[in-house]
Amino acid sequence: QRMGPYSRDDTDPFQFLEIGFYNGAGYDTYREFLHNGECHSIEIACIEKGPRSEGKWPWGNFAEKNKRYQQYLDEDRLHCGDGSDVNYLDEVWRKSMKRPDAPPLKIVVDDGAHLAPHMAQSVFFWFPKIEPRGILIVEDIQPIAEANAFRTQFLPQLMKDLHYCGDPKQSPDDLCFPTLFPLLASIHCEMHICIFERNDTPSKELSLAESTMPPNALNMSKCKSMLSGHWQTTT
Repeated sequence: QRMGPYSRDDTDPFQFLEIGFYNGAGYDTYREFLHNGECHSIEIACIEKGPRSEGKWPWGNFAEKNKRYQQYLDEDRLHCGDGSDVNYLDEVWRKSMKRPDAPPLKIVVDDGAHLAPHMAQSVFFWFPKIEPRGILIVEDIQPIAEANAFRTQFLPQLMKDLHYCGDPKQSPDDLCFPTLFPLLASIHCEMHICIFERNDTPSKELSLAESTMPPNALNMSKCKSMLSGHWQTTT
């Protein structure tokens, strides 16, 4: 429903990014569905084969099973690397996506490792780069050990920030995520996914430090305004 308008033939050109190519079945569908989309995807399994301790991948290249694998590499649309590594993401952004002739980034879909730190990192890095009224979708936030902290620690902080201020005379308030709040219009969650919508503020280029997941991202006790006596109702 949220992506439907982007499938129209009269939609202005835009960029789409998928995190988690796997065997490319989803990516192929996005390319077919998003007629005017410049579609990119990031996948770790197509890096050099070898021990994970050496920064390589020992479990096989799932991506090369796609019949268009080499085409996507040649087009610079499939990017082989760690989608949770800020330095690698910055390389993809600056070398492949932030080109003078590139259309605006409007949609990012995180369907990668489904690990809470990776999911949160995707939001902190990519959300500020999305153009106004674009969306970031995080999939598979269901109650599993790997993803739980995203749902129970990250989301409550961002939801609190969405309603920032309230009545300062009644309870003090501080932002948990100051790099995200100024750009956030809405959060929509339904079974196993959340959609984060950009407001009308122009996209921002943040430093690598600002684009990195902060210490409180998956531990809301580290955000002062999440502690008892701050934003919560007290009696």
